[in-house]
Amino acid sequence: MSVNAAKVSSSSPSAPAFNLLVQLTFVDEAAAGMFVSSFAPLAKYVAENESNTLMYQLMKSDKNPLLYNIIERYADKDRDYLGTHKSSEEFQSFRAILGDMQTLSKVTISGESYLDVEI
Repeated sequence: MSVNAAKVSSSSPSAPAFNLLVQLTFVDEAAAGMFVSSFAPLAKYVAENESNTLMYQLMKSDKNPLLYNIIERYADKDRDYLGTHKSSEEFQSFRAILGDMQTLSKVTISGESYLDVEI
């Protein structure tokens, strides 16, 4: 699921884009399927309502069917990630489902944030 993937640069040349790479490892394919089903409405919402979300891409490993990654890319960390995306009702609802999956040990989540390097 890709959102605004064609947009690849920050909206301001002086402020690098903010990026998240989130890795999710599921215990079984049923848990992975539940995740994908709950992620789809959020991805649709992002595509339709978050113009400064430059990328919101869900990927599945071609080697391990239980391993997924989400690449998130925002023009501005404070405004677009924290202010718009993370505070939306849609994200909060999705995060509650994902939190329940973590509590039930259905998924392990790791990740890191990055800033673009201008070269």
